[in-house]
Amino acid sequence: MKKTIASLLIAASPLAFSAQLEISKTYLKANTPGSDNTLAYMVAENPTDEDVRIIGAESTASEFTELHSHTMDGDRMIMRHEKYIDVDAGQTVRFGPHGYHIMLINLEKRMKHGEQETITLKYNDGTSQAFQFNVIDPRKAG
Repeated sequence: MKKTIASLLIAASPLAFSAQLEISKTYLKANTPGSDNTLAYMVAENPTDEDVRIIGAESTASEFTELHSHTMDGDRMIMRHEKYIDVDAGQTVRFGPHGYHIMLINLEKRMKHGEQETITLKYNDGTSQAFQFNVIDPRKAG
């Protein structure tokens, strides 16, 4: 009886059914002297048959870590905080310049070329995934 109850609890757990994204091409821009903010880019692929909603991000490297987007309004670029970003089943969402990105605000330290930082994505089903992001200084990247 105890094994049956334990099996039912495990099967009912949201962790047992959570869809996970495949994240690649991760990089975080080194911040320029005097800047306390930077941004991170990635490619988020959903190989599952379930839609995935990213509802947030966390990093120990900054006081605040947020999902953002850039959009154009005529010749003005507007940055907007996004409450969530959907990655539909079988789809890929690219986070990059002039689109979605992860904003790191009030950095705890200077981001230096060649380092790595961890960013954790949070999903609407209560799960999360941590990923390593390579710090890249565009002036030093070859």
